[in-house]
Amino acid sequence: MVVKMDDRHPESTTIPSDPTTTANPPTLPTDKTPQPLPRPSLVQKLRYLLLKYLTNTARSTDRTLLRLTKLLSTPSGIDVLLCTTSYTLTLVHALLSRLLERKLAAIATDIAEKADGILLPGETLIATLPAPASTKLIAQVVGSSKALADTIADYRIFVRLWGVVGLYTWARATYAEPLGADAGRKEKVLRGLTWASIVSCVGFQVLENGAYLSSKGALTTARWTGDVGKARENRWWIWSSRFWAAYVGVELVRLGVVRFYGDEASRKVTEAQDDGEKEDKIAREERARKDKLQNWLWWKDLASNVAYAPMTLHWSLEQGLLSDWGVGACGMVAGGALLTDAWRRTA
Repeated sequence: MVVKMDDRHPESTTIPSDPTTTANPPTLPTDKTPQPLPRPSLVQKLRYLLLKYLTNTARSTDRTLLRLTKLLSTPSGIDVLLCTTSYTLTLVHALLSRLLERKLAAIATDIAEKADGILLPGETLIATLPAPASTKLIAQVVGSSKALADTIADYRIFVRLWGVVGLYTWARATYAEPLGADAGRKEKVLRGLTWASIVSCVGFQVLENGAYLSSKGALTTARWTGDVGKARENRWWIWSSRFWAAYVGVELVRLGVVRFYGDEASRKVTEAQDDGEKEDKIAREERARKDKLQNWLWWKDLASNVAYAPMTLHWSLEQGLLSDWGVGACGMVAGGALLTDAWRRTA
């Protein structure tokens, strides 16, 4: 009997396991609850706050320096900054001078009280005492503030020597733009005030230039030397201040005219809107923005000229009107109003 062998080979030599034992092994349960992050330590918090502070300071300093560069890039920006600085130093000098006088008077009074029972009638006490550190510091600040304020004031007058050229340009532009035939009362009044401002500024500039050049010894004719020249120089200083006072007065009148006719125009616009006139949203926003800007400029000019008014009267009188601290305070307000607007424009 022939036995036939099956020529097929098994695919695997591994003995198959029991099907009931081929299931996946059991897995251990896992905790899916999120673990809290570790809390930063006090040193890490301080380090973060310091880094944030330094970053903000660097950004703020960068913006400030860029705006300051823009402010100092124009003659008007330099002038308003120097004006405010000069009068601030004048105020500091005046206030610290009073404080220094009181301290020295207190020291002298204390010495006199202690020596009262020692000295005989007719005797004199001469003593040299070291000044306290605080008194010495105040004296140094008083001297330096006065010197720096005088230097700034001299520089500002010097750079105004050629201000007549700018006044010519102002007058030429005003003359080249005559009022139209349909010009209203407001335009005519403002045009008259503009010419009054030009005339007062020209008078101020010419007289100040002559007095300044005389004080520097640049004018050497017989009319500008000796006692006669000194008297002429003083008169020119006084009259230049009077022309300046006239300009400030004209400016205050101009601001009053602008406010009066501006309120009248606002009433007309309000009445037109109440009657049913419709403006789109963009036009209303633009009008509101312009009104806000004009209102800001009006208040800036008012504050500056109101502060300048007593100063111009002070220098228009031979005996003066204000003390040093009064001049410093008024000048700081007048210059500060202009500086605030100039700084706003650099943003």
